[in-house]
Amino acid sequence: MRFRNSLAIGLAVLALGGCTSTIPGTAAPVPGQGPVITKAEPCALLTAEQADALGVTYPGKERPAKPERKIPGVCRFPELDDAPEGVALEVSQSKDLSAVDYYAGAQPGEKFGVGGFTWTRYATILGPSYCSLTTELDAKTFIEVSSDAPGGDNSKACDLAKAALPAIASHLPGGQPNPQITAPPGQKPIEPTGPLVNVDPCSLLKPDQTSSLGLAAPRPMNGSSRDPKNGCQWEDTDGEKGKKPLDLWVYTATKTEDVPGLEGTPAEQMVNGRKWIVYSASDSPICIALFPITATSAIKIDTGDLSDNAKACEIPQAVMPLVTANAPAA
Repeated sequence: MRFRNSLAIGLAVLALGGCTSTIPGTAAPVPGQGPVITKAEPCALLTAEQADALGVTYPGKERPAKPERKIPGVCRFPELDDAPEGVALEVSQSKDLSAVDYYAGAQPGEKFGVGGFTWTRYATILGPSYCSLTTELDAKTFIEVSSDAPGGDNSKACDLAKAALPAIASHLPGGQPNPQITAPPGQKPIEPTGPLVNVDPCSLLKPDQTSSLGLAAPRPMNGSSRDPKNGCQWEDTDGEKGKKPLDLWVYTATKTEDVPGLEGTPAEQMVNGRKWIVYSASDSPICIALFPITATSAIKIDTGDLSDNAKACEIPQAVMPLVTANAPAA
C-alpha cells in the first residue's frame, strides 16, 4: 500500500476557500503549551475498536518520519477489502516539525472544531480529491488526518477524515474521551439483510420445473469477498451449442446498481405483480434477469442461447414466473 504523504507532499500554496469559522464549544491547544512528544507514534492514535467503527484495517502500517525532508511519521489504515466505497485513512504525527514548515506557506482553509481541537484543512498538491485536516498541539507538534475521495466524488474527500477526528482527538492530551464514531456511507461492508438471507438459491426452482426446461440437477455455487453472493447452477442438456447453463445468484448485501455483470440494454418487466429488469443485446448470446427484492438484496438469472442470439432470453422468460412464485415476499 502506498502512502500519500510519502510523495513528499510539499503542500501547494493554495487556499481552500476563505472560511475560517469553528464549531462553538470547542477549544484549541495553545501553541507552546502542548504536550512534550518524545516519539511520534501515529499508529497509536487509533484503537482496534475505533478502526472497526471507521471501516479501516487494523493495525495500521507505519512509515517513519523523514526529518531531512520535513515529512512527519505517517500511519496508513487501509480500507477493508470488501467495502464498496471504502478509502484508506492516514494519520500523521510530527516531532520537532512545525506545521508552518510542513505546509510551506500554504494558506489555511476551512476550520472544524472537533473533539476539543480546531482542525484546519489545507490544499495539497494532490488536488481536491485528497483531504488534509490538521491541528497543532504546540509550535513543533501537529497531527494530520487525511483521506481520499471515494469513487471519484471530490465532495466526499473529507468524509472519512472528519469521521476519524473524534477518535484521533480522544488520544490527545485534553481531547474528549469516549467519542461516538460513525463511518461514512459505503466505508464499511453492507450487512446481509432482507428476506433472502436464509434462502437456498437451489430452492428457487423446483426439480419438476427445471426438468421440464431441459436442465440437469442443481449444483450449489459460492461467490467471493468482492462479489458476495450464493448461487445455484443447472447444466443444460443439449450439448455444447444451444441453451447455456442456468446460473441463479442470490445477493443479500449488494445495492441493485452494484450487482456485477448487468450488461446489455435494461428493460423493466412486471411478472406476477413484481418488477424484474431484463438485460440483453442483439449481438450477445447472454441474457440477464434481475429481480430486486430490497435495496440491497436481489436474485439474478444468468443464461442464454449459444446458437441463436434471438433466443437468449427464452429460458429467463420461462423461469422468471417460477422464481417469482418461489421467492419470499419483500
